[in-house]
Amino acid sequence: MQPAAITPADSASASDQAPGTRLPTVEQLLDEGAAGQGSTGADTHSRLPMMAVPGNIMLQSAVGRLVEQKERIDQLVRDGLLAGLLPAEWSAAPGNELRAFVASVVPFASDAARGDTQPARVPLRFLLGHSQRWCMADVAEPHSLAAYLHSDARADSSGSDPAEVMLLASLGLAWAHSGRSRVGFLRAMDRQTLAARVTVLPYPEPERLALYQANIDGVVQSWCVLDKRRLRALAAPSLSLPLLAAYGVQAPKAWPGNWPAAQEVATALAQARGGKGVAEVDLVALAERIGRSRADDAWANASLMQLNTWVPRWRVFLASFIGLPATLLLLAGLALPGRVEAAVVAAALGFAGGAIAALAAPWVHARRRHLS
Repeated sequence: MQPAAITPADSASASDQAPGTRLPTVEQLLDEGAAGQGSTGADTHSRLPMMAVPGNIMLQSAVGRLVEQKERIDQLVRDGLLAGLLPAEWSAAPGNELRAFVASVVPFASDAARGDTQPARVPLRFLLGHSQRWCMADVAEPHSLAAYLHSDARADSSGSDPAEVMLLASLGLAWAHSGRSRVGFLRAMDRQTLAARVTVLPYPEPERLALYQANIDGVVQSWCVLDKRRLRALAAPSLSLPLLAAYGVQAPKAWPGNWPAAQEVATALAQARGGKGVAEVDLVALAERIGRSRADDAWANASLMQLNTWVPRWRVFLASFIGLPATLLLLAGLALPGRVEAAVVAAALGFAGGAIAALAAPWVHARRRHLS
């Protein structure tokens, strides 16, 4: 007996009965969008190790929250909805906006002292990017670009379009040093990691950091102090404080009364903002400067010769207080009788001596800052 022919309907019913052997349709094979949805970026095929982060769940949550907030800020900036509303520090260095953002939000974070650099996979939920210039909607072939940027080859510094990431290891927070714009794009393409060369950076222990709040002209300012000496202002406390609290830094306290006055600190910060880099105040140096200023404002006995706020007219002085007495002495010796001559000589000498005493004797009160 010949086997019965299998009709398309029989094939479909057999396929329904054995779902484990069902083949994808032609439409599914050609639908690139459907294949990309829900993809994890084929991280299981990567040969790169995963970037290590601290096991503190609260800290991971705070870092993830900061990354989400930065992504939303980028979206609003890209849409032109935050023009003129962002802290000036974030845009002070064009081309280094992400670095400026990290420096102002994470106080005392710096890439000046660098540790080891290794290729690794960086979880995007712990990675800060800068997606204000372009996004997925601006790419003609997003899936092809996502596959290219997601490749392990991007962690090779000698290859094309390499990515470099800075990692604050104790915080578990990373930011893209090169390849900043691809972070938001890969996140939008539902990729979970980024291949990059990861450089480990140190960050102060939470015990070395202290948070303070001060009321300056009716506005509450938040400051972070390192080692009871170096002070930086928090440009966006709503972003910084949750992260620092999860890291283990104590809640903000009132400004101590035994430190330089809060108004003096605010003035020093305003002056420091005029220079390059992050505005920072050395509290020890500020206290010494205030002490010298107060000492200079103290009153002291001084002579006219010690004052640096006036300039004598020496020709007039020599003619009036030296030349005139000398002339009188000469006339008295030539024309006057003995008793009258003695009186004139005494008067001339007293006049000259008084003039010299007026210059040299400490008979005036002046502030020390006005003394030479």
